[in-house]
Amino acid sequence: MTPGRGDTGAMDLKPPPGDVWADGRVVVRRSSIDGRGLFASDDIAAESVVLVLGGRLVGSADLADLVAAADRRATDAAYVDSITVYEDAHLVMPPRSVVHFANHSCDPTLWHVGPYELAARRQIRTGEELTVDYGTNSGASGFVMECRCRSTGCRRRITSEDWRKPELQRHYAGHWTPALQRRIERS
Repeated sequence: MTPGRGDTGAMDLKPPPGDVWADGRVVVRRSSIDGRGLFASDDIAAESVVLVLGGRLVGSADLADLVAAADRRATDAAYVDSITVYEDAHLVMPPRSVVHFANHSCDPTLWHVGPYELAARRQIRTGEELTVDYGTNSGASGFVMECRCRSTGCRRRITSEDWRKPELQRHYAGHWTPALQRRIERS
């Protein structure tokens, strides 16, 4: 099976890098959002690419199997870090890579600028947490999480259906993974 071929039409799938890359100013520290998080050790200019996600693409059925197996093991090390890149093509990142510590925020400092690239939404100051809105890259059926970001616009619940919200479509225009951007365009 070639992940994502079913619903992407003639769109060529851009293969992911084999591993995750992080800007040298990205460090892991204790987070007030959840456990540990990613932080800027120095100022980062708006639009700077901060993370490049890597790993392997798997289909939806394979992702469901990986998540079910991780749930049975119920350890932090078994957690599956993934995003929906193309329809039926989910990026599964290497276990315990630096991106594992990227917490969600409803007012994130990073957003997608390509299938695998995350860049600064705005100027990021030294010491700020580097966060992502999981709603912009979570398209696997059934994804639900309670939010703890405490931002003023906190949605309190993040799901794989957040792409359907018109206010988020406007807010993140052009900064969704390809699968979710295509769903928005078709809706």
